[in-house]
Amino acid sequence: MIKYWKVLKKTFKEYSITTAMDYSSSIAFYLIFSLPAILIISLTIAGSIYEDEVARQTLLSQFETLFGMESAEAINKILTNVSEASNSILAQVLGFITLIVSATTVFVSLQDGINQVWGLQSKTDKSFYNVIKNRLLSLAMAVSVGFLLLVTLVVDTSLNFFDERIIAIFSEEGFYIANAVSILISIVVTTGVFACLFKVIPDAEVKWKNVWMGAFVTTVFFGIGKLLIGFYLSKSSFGSVYGAAGSLVILLTWIFYSSMIVLFGAQFSAVYSDEIEGGISPTKNAKFLDKK
Repeated sequence: MIKYWKVLKKTFKEYSITTAMDYSSSIAFYLIFSLPAILIISLTIAGSIYEDEVARQTLLSQFETLFGMESAEAINKILTNVSEASNSILAQVLGFITLIVSATTVFVSLQDGINQVWGLQSKTDKSFYNVIKNRLLSLAMAVSVGFLLLVTLVVDTSLNFFDERIIAIFSEEGFYIANAVSILISIVVTTGVFACLFKVIPDAEVKWKNVWMGAFVTTVFFGIGKLLIGFYLSKSSFGSVYGAAGSLVILLTWIFYSSMIVLFGAQFSAVYSDEIEGGISPTKNAKFLDKK
């Protein structure tokens, strides 16, 4: 237990001297402009199994829970505007290219951020093949957001099915059992997503066992941060100060702080790997920052 406390202390120390805040700002900026693309990809994947309206309402309800009614309405307006865009073939092709570029850019920015907190730097002499490869990996992560929404829909549907039976069998205790199961599934799914993120995105060769602990810690801090940030934004007049742009500012703020939490989790993974699991090493397309 003491060694984990030391890892956490070292994580805070090293995180405080990184430029994580700058990268979080960059990620938030790119994600705001990439939001329509990621939303469309998410709804397209989820809509392949569920009705489009069901997937859309589930997504909007999650945004409303996190950001409030105004932000959810802003997201709904974005989705409506995208769906009502020109139906010409040229517009669709250009729109598709724009979606791909914008959706992958945010994950490239996230890759740079994780590389930085891991003490890595991509080599400048990347080949065209590696650039395309990184973009495809980024696209895969964007698509995974859609699968995450799909998993959320499946889990919610399954839990709604079993909740009534659990409550019927265990009476009042069934309510707490159902909630505990829901939280447990959410932790497992989110930890898996962060583990894949730390394994695939950075320019590093890292073993799965090295990322699971960091992914779990990120999930815990992400959950706590989500509650605190959501509570603050819902109770304060932070968004109203900016008038019509308030919903956008709320989204931007939430993404910024969430990005900082994710990068903190990445920092914990790096420290945990160095202190306990033998460290990480850069890929052939990257190098340590302190090596020339």
